[in-house]
Amino acid sequence: MLLSDVRDRLTSKQFKWVVFDAVGTLIQPEPSVARAYQMIGAQHGSSLTVAEASERFRRAFRRSETEFFPNRPQSDSVWLSSDAIELARWRWIVEEVLPDVDNLDQCFGELWNHFAHPASWSCFDEVGTILNALTDAGFRLAIATNFDSRLHSVCAGHPTLNSIERRFVSSEIGYRKPAPQFYASLIQECGVAPNQILMIGDNFAHDVAGPLASDMAAILLDRGLTRELPDAIRSLLQLVPAGHD
Repeated sequence: MLLSDVRDRLTSKQFKWVVFDAVGTLIQPEPSVARAYQMIGAQHGSSLTVAEASERFRRAFRRSETEFFPNRPQSDSVWLSSDAIELARWRWIVEEVLPDVDNLDQCFGELWNHFAHPASWSCFDEVGTILNALTDAGFRLAIATNFDSRLHSVCAGHPTLNSIERRFVSSEIGYRKPAPQFYASLIQECGVAPNQILMIGDNFAHDVAGPLASDMAAILLDRGLTRELPDAIRSLLQLVPAGHD
């Protein structure tokens, strides 16, 4: 969708729900994922640099989203999710990123807990402003994420996110984005027509193509304008309805 269309439909209240992706859209890791892996890995004997950890994480994370990673709990779809699957997926990622640690189980446990702490995450600068503006305008707000149940503790520690009333978490729904079942569950729980839901996120496949295929509205957040799409936005503040700028 073009930004002008989204703003027009926000202004005319054609949308009832505005749904945000979490990581990369509302929140970001602090320090970065690569830095956290490098620091915690070093405490367990790893000699990897931040750059090496970053590249290894990028490759492992991509594989874990598109392939049946080793020792994955049995399932017939790469998009199936559960607490057990997510735990196994992240353990495999840690093993791929940090192959030289002395004790993988201890290192994984520390990393798992690290990313469950609110202090390990920060909200992007404009998040409070846009959430307040949308709430004041009468929209209902939600998160739709491939994060696991740790997201609840992260959100609970950030008052900026208090206006978000629903969290759709893949490990609780049973499917990860961009599985159609994920969006079907979201639509059912929102209780409105799909075209009354606007999805916003930084992953084109997960936050735009998937929702559009389910008849939702969607727009890409591309903070660095890396995709050169005419319908991408650089800041969430571009969504603020007229009269709230």
